[in-house]
Amino acid sequence: MSALAQELAQSELFRDVPEEIVHLVMAQSDPMELLAGDILLSPDKENHHLYLLLSGTLDVHFGSLDTPPIRELNKGVSVGEISIIDGTPPSAYVIARKNSRVFPIHRDLLHDLVASTSPVAGNLLRLMTQWMRANTQRIVKDRMQIWELTDHANVDALTGLYNRRWLDNALARLLEQADKGEQPLCILLIDVDHFKKYNDTQGHLGGDQALIAMGNVLKTTVRPYDFATRYGGEEFLVILPNTNKEEAIVAAERIRQNTAQKKICSSEGAELPGITISVGLAMNRPGVTAQSLIAAADAQLYRAKSGGRNCVKY
Repeated sequence: MSALAQELAQSELFRDVPEEIVHLVMAQSDPMELLAGDILLSPDKENHHLYLLLSGTLDVHFGSLDTPPIRELNKGVSVGEISIIDGTPPSAYVIARKNSRVFPIHRDLLHDLVASTSPVAGNLLRLMTQWMRANTQRIVKDRMQIWELTDHANVDALTGLYNRRWLDNALARLLEQADKGEQPLCILLIDVDHFKKYNDTQGHLGGDQALIAMGNVLKTTVRPYDFATRYGGEEFLVILPNTNKEEAIVAAERIRQNTAQKKICSSEGAELPGITISVGLAMNRPGVTAQSLIAAADAQLYRAKSGGRNCVKY
C-alpha cells in the first residue's frame, strides 16, 4: 500500500473500508496543498467536495472570519460533508491555521460509494445531515448573539481592534496552546513615532484619525488567524500564532511599510501628514509568560526607538 493510500486508510472516513475502495478513491484525485491562511470552505461559495485532512490544522469560523475559531480540525478528520450531502453552501468558514494537506473527494464519487454500499446508508446520512444543519444554525445563532454581546467589551471603540481587556485574557491562553502544540508564537509591539508631536500639531481629532488609519492598516495586513490589538494610547500589539521569528520579521516589515504608505485624512476629507512606526518583536520560548513576552517585545521596541525609529528590532 502506497503512503497516500495508508494516509487515506487511516482517516476516520475510510476506517475498516476495503483496500480496493481506498485505491478507487485515490485514483480520482490528488492531494491539495494549503498555505497558512488559505480559505478552504466559505458560506459564500458552493462546495462540491469532501476534504480529508492529511496533515496540518484547520480552523472553523461561524458567521465571519473575524469571529474566534469554534473548532479545530486535525489530521484524519473530514470536512465539507454536510454541504455535499444536502447540496447547500457550507455553514462555516474553514481556514488553514498552518500549512496543510487535504485530499478532495468529489460529491458524485461519495454519493456513488454510499449508494453502492446501501441505499439505507444514504437515507440515514441525509436525515443526520438535516438534523445537524438545524442544530448548527441554532448554535451559530446562539454564538453570534454571545459574540455581539461580548464584542463591545473586548473591542476598542476608536480603532475597532481588540482592546487591552481582550489581550489580558487571550495572550496567556494562546501561549498555553502554542506550548502544548510545540508551536512558535510571536508578538509585535508597535508604537506610532512622535505621536505626541503629531497630536500637538494636528490636534486630538487629527491624532484620532492617525490611530484609526493605523488600525485599518493592521486589519488589512495581518492574516485571518492573527490578532491585532490596541495596547494603549499610540501603542498596538499583534499576536502571530504558529509563526516563527523569520516569518514574524516579514510580517512586521509589511506592517511598517504599509503604515508609511497609508494616507490619512481628517473627518472633512483634508489630507493629514502620514505616520511611521517602530516595532519590537519577541518569540515565545519554554516557560515564557504573557508578561515576560511583552516585556521582551518592549525591550526590542526601545531599541527601535533609540535606533532612529521607523524600523523593526528583534
